[in-house]
Amino acid sequence: MAKKGNNSLTLFLILILSAFIFSFAYKVWHPFDYSKIKIEVLNACGIDDLARDTSRFLRKKGFDVTYFGNAAEYQNKTIIVDKLSTDKKWGKIVGRTLGIKTISTHIDSTRLVHVIILLGKDYDYVLPKEILNRRFIGL
Repeated sequence: MAKKGNNSLTLFLILILSAFIFSFAYKVWHPFDYSKIKIEVLNACGIDDLARDTSRFLRKKGFDVTYFGNAAEYQNKTIIVDKLSTDKKWGKIVGRTLGIKTISTHIDSTRLVHVIILLGKDYDYVLPKEILNRRFIGL
């Protein structure tokens, strides 16, 4: 009788372990498709071509940058504004890629973008060196 209990426990543990391995393998073999995230990049610091260079970097990573240009006003802090999710889901994904930790929300479901990036005067402290050095291999 004790042997039957051990077999059931072993089977249960094998099923749990299999589910964990499958879940991990699925994420590795089917990573998130960044091209689903639509982004606007706005230069709010006045540095020539910074929005363009940031857009190139994001496109190289697979994101869909629909627009880049100048912001209406200068800004001290670089910020990501998530336009569609209250939990900052889209902003966090983009923020991890760029190294930007300041993420806010301004829900506007009529917008055709998920995220707006405002590049502030602190850009040289937050953006990846690849953007700052403008080394775009293959672009």
